[in-house]
Amino acid sequence: MTHTTSDESQGKTIDGFTEQKQSPSPRLSRQGWGLLLLSALLLAGGTWGILQLTRSAHSPKAALVPAMPAAGGAIAVETLTIRSQPIVNTLELSGSIRPVDQATLSTRVMGRITKLSLESGDRFREGEVLAQIDVTDMTAQTNQAKSGVVQAQSVVMQHQAELSRSQAMLNQFEAQKIETQAALQLATIDQRRMATLRADGAVSQEQLDRANTVLTQAKSKVAQINAGIRQAEAAISQSNAAIAQFRSAVKQAESGVTSADINESYGTIIAPFNGVVIQKLAYEGEMATPGTPLLKVENPDKLQLEIAVPEEKLCFVRVGQSVKVRFNAVNQTLNTTIQQIVPAADPKSRSFLVKIPLSNSGRLISGMFGRITLPLGEKQQTIFISADVLMQRGQLQGVYVVEKSGSQPIAVLRWVKVGKVQNRQVEIVAGLMSGDRIITNKINQLSDGQAINPQP
Repeated sequence: MTHTTSDESQGKTIDGFTEQKQSPSPRLSRQGWGLLLLSALLLAGGTWGILQLTRSAHSPKAALVPAMPAAGGAIAVETLTIRSQPIVNTLELSGSIRPVDQATLSTRVMGRITKLSLESGDRFREGEVLAQIDVTDMTAQTNQAKSGVVQAQSVVMQHQAELSRSQAMLNQFEAQKIETQAALQLATIDQRRMATLRADGAVSQEQLDRANTVLTQAKSKVAQINAGIRQAEAAISQSNAAIAQFRSAVKQAESGVTSADINESYGTIIAPFNGVVIQKLAYEGEMATPGTPLLKVENPDKLQLEIAVPEEKLCFVRVGQSVKVRFNAVNQTLNTTIQQIVPAADPKSRSFLVKIPLSNSGRLISGMFGRITLPLGEKQQTIFISADVLMQRGQLQGVYVVEKSGSQPIAVLRWVKVGKVQNRQVEIVAGLMSGDRIITNKINQLSDGQAINPQP
């Protein structure tokens, strides 16, 4: 008897699939297709389940619900119990650095700028020529005025020579007057004696006539000398008047020279102090008119801090008061004193200008911001914490505070309001109280509500 097996006649079955050997048709039966589809569905379902199990530990919904850590999972942190401390209440005032010596240099004459080589930032020394204006016309006026002085002085010298001659003639006439007066006196005596003798008949008429003639000649000579003296005195008076007049002309001419020299000097701009150019306002070749600004300069080595103090705070400020000035831009603090309080208030702000001199170290620059702190004599309780324990979240700041959830200590993020900062110590204005226990380390590893193991 002959037997045929199913493997030979129908093929063999593998994992629910029927494989036909040497089947004349490539198509599967309906039952084969059903088994293939069922296997695919089972494979897809298993894969989805594995993905769900893998993703569940990292799903956002699960992250929103904090899980309590298992025993022994608390983070060990260091803590500090804060205490308020009394500090002196202070008044903080701020202002800007200004130069003591500053100027805007300009010209008082009209002319073309022939020299202006300095640029912004260039340094110069006092007395140095910073700019030059062409003043050719004024130079001609100066020369003309000097020529007028020479002419007036020449006329004065001429009249002084005439005065000397007149004075010499006067001296000569006065000497001759003495001689003629003596001769006149002698002739008068002789004539009187001859007249007496003639009356007695002791002398002849001829002798008397001769005595009378000599007397007449002596009188004429005296009159002539007196006329010469008067003429010399008149000449001297005229020479003195002319000399005075032309000396006045000399002074006027010299004043003209001085004025011309001054006007000419306006064409030369001289540095008024040691300084630096802040701004260049004109250039060589341009036409300058009186009042045209050329350079803005200041002395960077002589600076002062100018602070506007409100009227109600002026009672805390006095001249000679020692202060510390802080400049954050250069991280520098200077010890100095208040030098001046301007005795006039700004009508708009009702504040008084206070000036504090600065010994410049080379790092301070005009326009920098400075701050002083004045004690008010009052004390207040204030909490200070280290800036290192603050958490920054956008515009908010907070600290981790130790609290308890049941018997388990946890870290709670508490938002605070901060005040001034001194030496890395931050003033807490609101959010903490004396006795609160804050966490001082590992703050970047903590989250709000996390279990902790606080260390004393």
